[in-house]
Amino acid sequence: MDGFLAKLKESVQQRNELQSRIEQYTTAIKALAQTCENEDVKAEYLTALDELSGKPGFVSAIRTLLRAHTDGLTPGVIKIAIQQAKLMDLTNYSNPAASIYTTLRRMVDSGEVELCTNLSGEKAYRLKPKTAGDFKRELRQKFGYK
Repeated sequence: MDGFLAKLKESVQQRNELQSRIEQYTTAIKALAQTCENEDVKAEYLTALDELSGKPGFVSAIRTLLRAHTDGLTPGVIKIAIQQAKLMDLTNYSNPAASIYTTLRRMVDSGEVELCTNLSGEKAYRLKPKTAGDFKRELRQKFGYK
């Protein structure tokens, strides 16, 4: 029992040291991102920080919204919906719209999202419909089949 307590104490101490380093790096990245003049670069750093920290980021928030709105949403509507639904804290972003555009571009490039025209005739984004082949591929990957 004493051995387990000693190992637990050591592990807790390591966790606390790691948490302190994580907070230092997070603070440094946020501060450096604020100095970026290019909003796209700044948005990419802050988005990467959110993803690494495990906080719900733009990808997760956008997916949630697009699942509920299959006819597509504009970036402006996505921003408002993120704020209203409190899907993420946008206070660290001086230009959250740039982060949303950057994230949408990445999601289009990956094939997850596609451009469309919404019911109002505006350029919008929606989740790309999955085919039977997509589902099979995902199941194979998930369960390690080839």
